[in-house]
Amino acid sequence: MGVAPLTKVTLLLPRSELNDCLRSLFEFEWFHPEQPESSTADPFLSELNGRAFKLFANLDELVKKLDIPLAPSVLEVIGKGYRVEQDVKSAKDWADLIQRLEAEAAPIIDTLTSLLEDTTQLRKRISDYEALKAALYTIQHFSIDLDALPRFRRFYIVFTVAAVKDAAEIKRSLPEAHIIECPLTKNDSALLVVGTKSDADKIDKVLRSFEVKPFLIPQDLPQNPAAAYEVVVKRLEEAERLLTECEAKLEEMKVKSSTKLLSLREAAQVAYTTISRLRKAGDLKRFAVIEGYIPQEKVDEFKQRYSSYLIFFEEAKHSNQPTLLVNKRPIKPFENITLTQGAPRSGEIDPTPLIAFIFPIFYGIMFGDFGQGLVLFIFGLILRLRGSPSLKHWGEIIMAAGASATVVGALVGECFGLELGSLPAIGDFFKRFQLLHLVEHGGFNIGSVSTILTVAILIGAIHIFIGLVLDVLKGLKEENKIELFTLKIPSLLLYVFGVGFSLSFIASGYSFSEVLTSSNPVPIISDLVGSPVTASSLSSITLPVCLVAAAWIVIGKPLESILAKGHGEKESPLMGIIFGIVEFLLRLVEFLANTISYARLGILLLVHAALMFAVTMTLSIGPMGLPIWIIGNLGVMTLEGLIVYIQDIRLHLYEWFTKFYEGTGQPFAKIAP
Repeated sequence: MGVAPLTKVTLLLPRSELNDCLRSLFEFEWFHPEQPESSTADPFLSELNGRAFKLFANLDELVKKLDIPLAPSVLEVIGKGYRVEQDVKSAKDWADLIQRLEAEAAPIIDTLTSLLEDTTQLRKRISDYEALKAALYTIQHFSIDLDALPRFRRFYIVFTVAAVKDAAEIKRSLPEAHIIECPLTKNDSALLVVGTKSDADKIDKVLRSFEVKPFLIPQDLPQNPAAAYEVVVKRLEEAERLLTECEAKLEEMKVKSSTKLLSLREAAQVAYTTISRLRKAGDLKRFAVIEGYIPQEKVDEFKQRYSSYLIFFEEAKHSNQPTLLVNKRPIKPFENITLTQGAPRSGEIDPTPLIAFIFPIFYGIMFGDFGQGLVLFIFGLILRLRGSPSLKHWGEIIMAAGASATVVGALVGECFGLELGSLPAIGDFFKRFQLLHLVEHGGFNIGSVSTILTVAILIGAIHIFIGLVLDVLKGLKEENKIELFTLKIPSLLLYVFGVGFSLSFIASGYSFSEVLTSSNPVPIISDLVGSPVTASSLSSITLPVCLVAAAWIVIGKPLESILAKGHGEKESPLMGIIFGIVEFLLRLVEFLANTISYARLGILLLVHAALMFAVTMTLSIGPMGLPIWIIGNLGVMTLEGLIVYIQDIRLHLYEWFTKFYEGTGQPFAKIAP
């Protein structure tokens, strides 16, 4: 489990055999290509890559225009299951594959493109006809030949439609013109403006100032408004009929060829992606150089498969090498949580195994409800059994979270807002497992609330402690161990003994003056040890260690500067001390804030209990309250389930990962997507 060791491999082969080698590497699968930036792209592969990309782009555009989903939705998966028809493509090499794909895709692309273009043109034509119909509708009762207006020699005549409020202004602006106004609607009027030829420019200028244009009927229509309106109505009906037929053909073709279209798109994408990752094959004229990474366990198989080529192996210890995660079920699904931050870089610890254990526990604590946890578990089980490969992983995560919520719900006695121990038939059985009573007599049990928040903070301290330990282990693997001794180890000591001193401070009654003399037992630690541990005895140990760790961090910065001078880094000791003080203060505030942040584990459990208590009160109104109770449970499950997931992710990303995990690695990508 964790990160698999990799081996860097370099293949040297004749360029004439490059195409065959690419096919063989695709069949081998477990090869992560690494292309040098300075390398020149192979002309043959570049040409194939261009063709593959063009084909993929054309198919992808069609898929988007036809609104064909690339994968079934979650609801479809739940209802019908995940069923994807596989279409096997075979070819002797990449050039042959691309040629076959182009030949197979050409008639489908041509037919669908033609239908889409026809549909677009018809819709535009209908839009134009509808606009013209609306314009002609208002003046269809006018018996006027617009084509005859420009034929007058001595008169300049304009027929137009203007707003009623502008008609009066136009008349005042053109006193020498004769203007006939005829109301069309409440807001518009038809205007026939008659003037002399010498007034033509003035008439046009005045009309333009009111944004009024001469009314023109297209030349392919009769120039009489009434006749033109009849023709437009007939043409609009014909265009709508043709559009209906075209859309029916397009839908029929879409249903018939959607599977084939998606298959061709995916094949073109695979060809484009694979060739683009391998098209840079060195700068040698007659030989190709292919570099990449393979798992160490595949070295013998690789040697046997490519024994006819010159092979160089190198143990992969580069900082920029890819990361291959090899976790198995039930841990593997939780790689989705790890990759939220990013893949671990070379030499970095993979936190996925710990996340697989901790993430569901956190979720269950915040979402503790026996009934709703079971519903969540069943939903995850459905995704696991019927979902796509990616949904199966999320289904397993949801199953783990639901199982955890079910257990916590049994421990606190919550079931759909009802008290689990009071349910008929099963109540007596679950009473023996109940540890806390959250709600009593219409309010929260103060003792249970205090216990929950205390446990939440304790869990947070343990979680942060694990992160700091992992940071120390990571430092042990690093070549430069200066930071390990100047920051990571003292930070771990500062936190551990700082938590111990904080407990002593609480036991002393929050009094700094009595923390070294108080004989009060320290909470939690006394319970763990089994005998009273006084605040004075614990603080006498933890306080000196905290002070030493703090001083260690402060002087660690100038010490790190002195030791790093040989590497070209220069910094004055005084500035180093200042930076050390700032580092210590930042660590102190960070540790305090991070630890308190884990109180959300208990707070969200209390919020859930409060919401469900309010929902359950609807049952007091009788049978009419049952639908409200059901809807309320569904609403809380949906909304709070999402909120709890976000808070769980937040605790890992901001409170935990920041202690040891960078996630700046490059995931190992097999040559076969």
